[in-house]
Parts: sequence; C-alpha cells; structure tokens
Amino acid sequence: MEQQPRNDLNISGIGRTGGGCYKNVRIDGVGKVGGDIDCLKFICNGTVGIEGSLHAESMNINGTAKVEGAVTLDEMVIGGMATFKDEVHCRSVAINGRASMDKSLKSDRVEVGGTLKAKGDVQCEAFSVKGQFTIDGLLNADQVDIKLNLPCSAHEIGGEHIVVRKWKNLRFWEQLQFGFSARLKAHMIEGDQVDLEHTEADTVRGNDVSIGPGCTIRLVEYKNTIHRDPEAKIGSCVRI
Repeated sequence: MEQQPRNDLNISGIGRTGGGCYKNVRIDGVGKVGGDIDCLKFICNGTVGIEGSLHAESMNINGTAKVEGAVTLDEMVIGGMATFKDEVHCRSVAINGRASMDKSLKSDRVEVGGTLKAKGDVQCEAFSVKGQFTIDGLLNADQVDIKLNLPCSAHEIGGEHIVVRKWKNLRFWEQLQFGFSARLKAHMIEGDQVDLEHTEADTVRGNDVSIGPGCTIRLVEYKNTIHRDPEAKIGSCVRI
C-alpha cells in the first residue's frame, strides 16, 4: 500500500485543527491543535496550543507555544517562549528564549543561552550554559560547562566533568545588575572531575576536586586530589 503524501499546515490568522500527519507545520497567527501532531518541521512565529503530543524532526519556536503531550524531536530551537507539560525527548536543544518543562528533559546536547526551568530531571551528554537555569530535580550529564552571568540552581548535579566559571564577557550594566548574584546553588554536586567557582553547595564529591573563589561548601569529599582557593569557604574537607 502506498503511503499517503504529507501536506503542509499553515495558520496565518486564527485557526484550529484536530491534529494529524503533515510535512511542514507553520503557525504565524493564533493556532489551536486538538490532537497529536506528526510532522517533519514545526515552526511557530505566533501563538499555538497543542492539546496532544508532538513528533517532529525539528521544532523552532520564535513566538509562544504550549504542548500538553509528550514531545519527541531531533532538534529543538527556542527563541521565544515554550511550555511543555509532559516529557521531552530530543537529540539537541538550544534555548535562547524561555523554556519551561513540567517533567523531564532527555537530550544528547542542551545549550542554554536564555532561561530553562525544569520541574523534573534533565539528562544529557553535554550541558552548556551561558544563561539561567532552575532544575528542581537532577541534572545528569557527562560534560557540564556552566558560565555564570545569572543565578542558576539545581537540586543535584552529577557528571564526569563539571566546570563552573563566572562569565567574563558581561557588559558593565550587566555586572552591576547580575554580577553579585551570578552564583550556582545546589544541594549535591558529584563527578569524576569537579572544578567550581562562585558555587554554593551542601556537599561536593569527586575524584579530583577544585574549589575556587566565591565558593561556599559545607562538605567536600575527594578521592585523589583537592585544590582550595584561599577565598573559598569550606566547612570540612574529607578524603574518601
């Protein structure tokens, strides 16, 4: 049986559809989707609400989007505002606007230049930040690279290589507005190699640990090596 060709779906005014399979979906106006969407490309420059799930090769949000169901993608780019009520699975995520996840996010690569808020866990291979994030659950990534210019927080952070630095390229007004509050807060940080600056944590544990300037850590547990900056505040340091 021959597969039916996919048609495009375009909403430029105010429109509603019941969902379905499409080639490209483009929302330039105000759209409502009453079911599941399966497409190759999903582009939103306006406002859209999807009451079902979304499956696509790529998703690009420059306007405002809300998805009630599960999301499965290859590539996600958010330049506007997006809210996801269910789990999100994708290969790569680039957040330059604002993204809110009510459940977990799983991806190979996550880049945050804007704002990420996740109520569940974030699991990926590489997590890179020059923006702001709040993760209520576990951030678990092989490589964690955080350049602080805004306040960031996670309940727990785990990975192989974890690096936290103050971003040096802040403009003058940004230094006045955010410089003193640009810190990472976490209950637990654990990795093979942990290199921290301007971090506040209850426990830091790793094989090779470096606690740099601006850090306040209640307990540091290390296996191989430890480096302590004179400006760092450490309650106790234990070799395990």
